[in-house]
Amino acid sequence: MGKQTSLEGMTDGVYIVQQGAIVAVLQPKEFGQDSIQWQHKRVFEVNEMKRTRIGASKK
Repeated sequence: MGKQTSLEGMTDGVYIVQQGAIVAVLQPKEFGQDSIQWQHKRVFEVNEMKRTRIGASKK
């Protein structure tokens, strides 16, 4: 089932791989939402939405 890659040492996130190479990394956010659009079996576009809470106390 294709190449196997060691994930050891990689941080949390979403890694987009095309033709065996990492082309984008989506980092975790405190709040938000990401959506991935596909075209011809490849990632075409990533929409990132960041949310900021107003009036919430930070720890």
